[in-house]
Amino acid sequence: MRGFRRFLERSDGAAATEFALLILPFAYLIFAILNVSLTYFVDTSLDAALHKAARKVRVGYADTNAWTISQFKADICASLLLSFKCSSSLVVRAVVVTDMSSVSYASPTLNGNLNVSDTYSTGSAGDYVLIQAYLPWKPVLAFYNFSSARLSDGTYILSASDLFKNEPYK
Repeated sequence: MRGFRRFLERSDGAAATEFALLILPFAYLIFAILNVSLTYFVDTSLDAALHKAARKVRVGYADTNAWTISQFKADICASLLLSFKCSSSLVVRAVVVTDMSSVSYASPTLNGNLNVSDTYSTGSAGDYVLIQAYLPWKPVLAFYNFSSARLSDGTYILSASDLFKNEPYK
């Protein structure tokens, strides 16, 4: 009993014990912050890259150079920072809008699966065009959920969109 009491009265090693108890939650918090920051950084980069490529459609550059969907995707991926497998996983939906009251944004997921497919119709001068881009993004830490647009394997779907009227050209 005296040995046990002496063990309880000792305080050397208390800092190491406290550090061991706090390092896991602290490390998890740091990695979670880095993961969310990286995800938002790539999402913002996708948005900027789509707006840059959409401008080429809006001014007629894509039409006069007869761009295909693969060239449009390549232009987005070239402007995208940290584009891990962008060219193989990016999904683009570009449609001509005939009636502004019927504009519909495609939902990227349905029952844990990617619900959109590639569509590329940029219209002609004066047409309204809606372009949406979806990029599957695998999180570094998949211990938490901060987005409803997820696939069944935990992959987030980052998205960007642009709605504009084509300028007169030619």
